[in-house]
Amino acid sequence: MKCKNVPLSLLKVGAILSSPIIDPVDSRVKLLAEGTVITDDFMRLLASRRIETVVLNQRDIAILFAFTPQGRRKKVPPPPAYIQSRKANDFSDALDSLVEDGGELSLTEGERSLSDEFVKPAGCAYANGLTIQWANESDKRIEYVNEFFADTAEKGANIGPLRITCAELLDRLVEDQDALVCWACAPYESDYPSRHGLHLAALAMAIGVEMGLGRTDLTELGIGCLMHDIGMHEVGLNMFDNAGPLVHGQLVRLADHPVKAIDIAGRFGNEISNLARFVIYQLHERGDGSGYPRGLTAESIHPLAKIAAVADAFIGMLTTRKHRTAIQGYYAVVNLLDEMKVGKFDPAAIRALLKATSLYPLGSRVTLTGHKIGRVIRSGGTDFVMPTIEMWDEDYPDRPPEIVNLKESPAYQITGSVPARAA
Repeated sequence: MKCKNVPLSLLKVGAILSSPIIDPVDSRVKLLAEGTVITDDFMRLLASRRIETVVLNQRDIAILFAFTPQGRRKKVPPPPAYIQSRKANDFSDALDSLVEDGGELSLTEGERSLSDEFVKPAGCAYANGLTIQWANESDKRIEYVNEFFADTAEKGANIGPLRITCAELLDRLVEDQDALVCWACAPYESDYPSRHGLHLAALAMAIGVEMGLGRTDLTELGIGCLMHDIGMHEVGLNMFDNAGPLVHGQLVRLADHPVKAIDIAGRFGNEISNLARFVIYQLHERGDGSGYPRGLTAESIHPLAKIAAVADAFIGMLTTRKHRTAIQGYYAVVNLLDEMKVGKFDPAAIRALLKATSLYPLGSRVTLTGHKIGRVIRSGGTDFVMPTIEMWDEDYPDRPPEIVNLKESPAYQITGSVPARAA
């Protein structure tokens, strides 16, 4: 796993790192053993030694940057001209037949919406210690998903860890939906596809909450998101190693991976429902027929797959890739709105995304009127440009932030998006 030097200021009290911190002067000395909690005393020790940087692996950097979006770029590169797959198997044929017959493109009937089970916190910061706790727990969950993928490759996996993961995400949605969405909107580029799948599942489930879905549909949506890229292991993850655009042969393999994924999902029999299978198989389809593997149009795409498609495109733009840095959240939202206008994405899912994360997505740094700077921490619901923010004066950035609900503070308005600092 790649390592890099990071400034001492990025270390967070409460973080649990997977690798030791080594003395930069004497590499034989461990300043902090792996699996040990970073404490105030340890931070003082580093300061007393005048240590300014430490070497960390990507997984540990991801823990420290949880809840901190990496977007620095404004322009979204145009997508490639996707092609359709010629591959098929018994499980893809079964779903294709359901689509052709016009059946089963529906949601669970009569289920209570999860949004009826909780009241979203408003006008306040996240609970003390919540962000670092969730960052540590999410890293462990990514390890479980990695193990699931490895076991699946050996045809010995159990779907249980994915259901446990989705149950945990449901609990987090109930505890603090805004905090979970903020975490989801700050993906780091390591541990693909497990980390990508977990961020995708969290955001897709939050979008589903805003669309009134209940626990059953949200769970199947989450399982589909976690598994959707499992076919990439068979077509080759290394196709993304190059900094340039994908060439024809790579696009062929890319188009095949949902077909491979649904074949793998078929090994689990009734443990994976058709709801989850449609997400796995159709997530990369687009309403205007420009997606893959089958080039379906909107009426043939399952509602859960439409939600997952929006979340996947959004998380993809927010993630640093070999050929580009991550896109700033505001510009990623604008790109989705533009693509919705030409029929690629479902308008209801886009609106639900905006309700979940605002026009300036949760975690984004913004400028405001009155020489203020801020960080978006709570969505404004249907008031897409009026979230709740932590706000500082530009001239005094070290002072404690003020929590401001822009709905209740007309004197302040967001004037722009601020690019993230480099990780």
